[in-house]
Amino acid sequence: MIRPGPDGLIRVKTDDRVVELPVSWAVAGAVAFAVAAILSTVPMPSVRRRERNEEPLGIR
Repeated sequence: MIRPGPDGLIRVKTDDRVVELPVSWAVAGAVAFAVAAILSTVPMPSVRRRERNEEPLGIR
């Protein structure tokens, strides 16, 4: 559960404790999470992987 706290803090309640974060940290974390989620779905053509040539291992 997330609620506004006193003096520009955000309270995040978990099962066993309450964490208070400054609003700027909470916003930065939400933005970072959103950017990571978007980037994970976008194909990256600039990251090219070399094709591996299959080599015999000599195992019979």
